[in-house]
Amino acid sequence: MKKHLFLCGPAGCGKSRLLREELGPALAMAGGYVTGASRDESGKITGVDLLPAAAAGGIEGFEALRFLDMTCIPPKRDNEVFRGPAVQLLQEAEYYPFSVIDEFGGFEMVIPQYRQQLAAFLSSDQPCVGVLKTVEEAQKARDLFGLGEKYTMLIQNLHQVLAQDSDTVLLKTSGCGDETARRILRQWIKEFVNG
Repeated sequence: MKKHLFLCGPAGCGKSRLLREELGPALAMAGGYVTGASRDESGKITGVDLLPAAAAGGIEGFEALRFLDMTCIPPKRDNEVFRGPAVQLLQEAEYYPFSVIDEFGGFEMVIPQYRQQLAAFLSSDQPCVGVLKTVEEAQKARDLFGLGEKYTMLIQNLHQVLAQDSDTVLLKTSGCGDETARRILRQWIKEFVNG
């Protein structure tokens, strides 16, 4: 089994949910980060936050960092979350038995500090599992945030590099109901988390 496993699929299909369900309590031992949507009383998404992966595993004491405010049109992004805290979480990830990056491939890729640290992290020996935005979803982000052609080239390059990396599997999935993806994810967890 390859040390990096990244789920790819349509937005909202349940990739993050599948990942969290299968990791269960082990998520508390993970380095890296997770993202999560905040919702109002009606269920409408009001923002997207970044947290250390361990916080999603039930470890308390972490403050969610809002990097996307969805209460305005277009959504307002806070690049500072990816210039500082996200970079720090990737730097600290090597001290954990494995890491989670849920998710990457969005507007954060235009931030040089984040890109540099992500490249260093992905070239390390640290086992990592996560969610990677598809090229199609990245195109939607480009349109939403008014990003340029350079962003599209960065995302295409990221996918190409990861697809050719001998230590990485890009697993196309339809989300929570995808039993093949679930089985492969369980195998990765057995080898790199429980092994």
